[in-house]
Amino acid sequence: MTFTAVIVVLLSVVFHASWNARIHKMNSPDIVLILSYFIVGLLCFPFLLVDPPTGVIKFLIPSALAQSVYMWMLGTAYRDGSLGIAYPISRGTAPLLIGIGGWVFLSETPSIPTILGLITLVIGLFILAGLGQKIGERKAVLMAAVSGLATVGYSLLDAKAVDETNPLSYFSVIALMSSTTVLCCRRIPFARIKQSFFPAVTIGALQGGSYLLILLAFRWAQAGQVAGLRQLSIPLGVFLASEALGKRSWTGVTLVAAGAALVVW
Repeated sequence: MTFTAVIVVLLSVVFHASWNARIHKMNSPDIVLILSYFIVGLLCFPFLLVDPPTGVIKFLIPSALAQSVYMWMLGTAYRDGSLGIAYPISRGTAPLLIGIGGWVFLSETPSIPTILGLITLVIGLFILAGLGQKIGERKAVLMAAVSGLATVGYSLLDAKAVDETNPLSYFSVIALMSSTTVLCCRRIPFARIKQSFFPAVTIGALQGGSYLLILLAFRWAQAGQVAGLRQLSIPLGVFLASEALGKRSWTGVTLVAAGAALVVW
């Protein structure tokens, strides 16, 4: 992995951890999250006009539905629970499911690091889930886990789609479709949307920056290396949130980050 790729991924880590920690402290994190995706989708719209993703239409609706579930569940988890519980569970569930899925359904023989990573991930997730249960955040734990499941869904679809089309035009369609779907389903009053718009611009800028940096990193390093290094966003996001959840939380966060890195590397 080149030095340039490391720097780019680390910048993406800072952006990703920052927007998650920042949005969690807002009054309506669920609404801000939805609007931020809508704004980023609008910013990428010119790419859609120039190079529409007509060759991957079959991926658009299922990916947008998975993205809708992701932003709805994660926003709800942030609204009702601690970031130190919701963020690592959401981020850790996805590589856990991908690792187990490849092992069980695709008959892929896992390497020793992968096995160690899966075990570490499970332990870390159970520690955090148990802590969430103890402090009365069972709903946040469940919502975060579902958001991780949705992440697996759209990640597998998007990985195939972006090989055949412009990633930015594809992302524009997905972001606009998914955010509009959630806005319509939740019937959020216009007054609350207006109130959350400008905070969503800030979050959208951080989201977009993180996404673009990762796209650049993929040009200079292997996907597994990039994904592994990105797991540093988990402890950084929890640190930036500055929540007093104690040593048990940090134990779970550290195990989740380390396990996820081993699985995806």
